[in-house]
Amino acid sequence: MEELSIVKSYSREEQQSYTKIPFTVGENIEQIEISYNYQRHMFKNHALGVSKEEVNIIDLGLFSPDGKLRGWSGSERTTVYISSSDASPGYKRGAIPPGRWNLALGIYKVTDQVKVSITIKLKEKERRWFKGDLHMHTLNSDGIYKTGEVITYARHAGLDFIALTDHNNTQQNQEIGNPEGITVLPGMEYTNYRGHANLFFTDTTEFAENPLSNTREEMLSTLEAAEQREALVSINHPFDESCPWLWGFDVPFSLVEVWNGFFKESDAKAIAWWRNQLKEGKHLVAVGGSDTHRIEQGRSFGTPTTYIYARSAGKEDLLEALREGRVSISATPSSAQLDLVVADAHIGETVCFIEGMTGSIHIMGAKVGDRIVLHSNEGLEQSWEIAYAGTLVLPFLVQKRKFYQTELYRKTLAFEMLDAMTNPVYLS
Repeated sequence: MEELSIVKSYSREEQQSYTKIPFTVGENIEQIEISYNYQRHMFKNHALGVSKEEVNIIDLGLFSPDGKLRGWSGSERTTVYISSSDASPGYKRGAIPPGRWNLALGIYKVTDQVKVSITIKLKEKERRWFKGDLHMHTLNSDGIYKTGEVITYARHAGLDFIALTDHNNTQQNQEIGNPEGITVLPGMEYTNYRGHANLFFTDTTEFAENPLSNTREEMLSTLEAAEQREALVSINHPFDESCPWLWGFDVPFSLVEVWNGFFKESDAKAIAWWRNQLKEGKHLVAVGGSDTHRIEQGRSFGTPTTYIYARSAGKEDLLEALREGRVSISATPSSAQLDLVVADAHIGETVCFIEGMTGSIHIMGAKVGDRIVLHSNEGLEQSWEIAYAGTLVLPFLVQKRKFYQTELYRKTLAFEMLDAMTNPVYLS
C-alpha cells in the first residue's frame, strides 16, 4: 500500500475559498482512502467549567482525473474512501483510473492560522475469490421480488456479487441504485422458444436490440449486438428438458451455464458436453446460476454459487476475470470450494508443460468422506477420498495434457452429488 503525507497551512485571509491539492494515482489501484485532521475546537477553562469553541472548519472533497467531482463530504467526516465496488456516503464508487487526482479542501472558517495534516492511502488490487450468483429474476419479468428485495436477499445470503437477468428486459438495471456490500452486474436473459442466453453488460444503459427472434439471423443479430457492447454471452441450461438450447453452438458466446439451480441430470449432461469442448481444444468458461424467481425448495440465491477470482469486487474486474475463466462453482454459499494450481498457473491460465512439474488441488470446507476427482483431456486422471475435514491441499504429478480440471462429490441424504467444480488450468 502506498501512503502519501501532505501538510498544508491556511490563514484567516484564505477562508471562504476552495483549493485543490494534486496527487498521482498509478495503475492497478483498488481503493483510495483519505484522512485529515486539524484543530477544529479550542477548549477554554472558566470558573464554571470548560467550554468548547469551534475555531476552524475545513471541508473535504475529491476530483477525478477527468476534472469531475467524485465526492464531497464537507466537514462531516475525517476519513473517506472510494473503490470500484464501494464508497463513503457522498462519494461515487467506480473504477479508479490512473492519473492526476485532486484533493479538494474548502477553507470555510479560520480564526487565525490552521495546519491541516492529510494522509492518502492507495491500496493496490490483489486477486481473491468473490462469490455470487449469475442468474436471477425480479418483478420486471417473472420473478416475485422487487429489484431492491432481490439485492437484499442476495446480500443476506453472503454473496459478494449478483447479476440481474430478467427475460428480454433491462428495466431492472435502471433500478439497481447504490447498494452497499454487494456488486450488481447489469444483465438480461435473452429468452426465445429455442433457448435462453444471459448477457452480462459493462454498463447499465438500456439494450436497444430487439431480442424477440423468429429467425436464426435475428438471434445472431441480438448476440452480436451484445458482443459489440462488450457484453459477455452465456448459453443457459443448454440441456434442460423444458427449455434446451436448440440454436446450435456455432453462435457468439464465451460462457456456458453448466449448473442451473439444484444439481440434476441435465446439468450432468451439460458438464459432460462442456468437458468434450475442452478436449477439442476450446477455452469455454463454465458458470453456474440459481435462476431464482422465488425462494423455493431446491432453488435460492447462490444455489449454485459461482466464485470469481478477480482483482477487486468492481464490476469491470469481475467481468474481466469471468471472461478469462477464473471461475469455480459450488452447490451453495456454504458448500466446499475448490481451487486448482498447476506449477504457478491458476484456474483460467495457461502454463507451459515441463517434465516433473506438479500441481495441487486446494479444498476449503472439506468433509470426511468427500470424493475428489481430477480430469484431463485424457479422462479421469486420479481420485481421492477425504479423511480429514477443513482446508486441505492434494498434490499431484502433472503429465503432458491439454488441461486439468477437478470436482468434489459429497454424500447428501445417502446420494453422492456434485458439490463443487473448477474451470481448467490449460497446458501448452
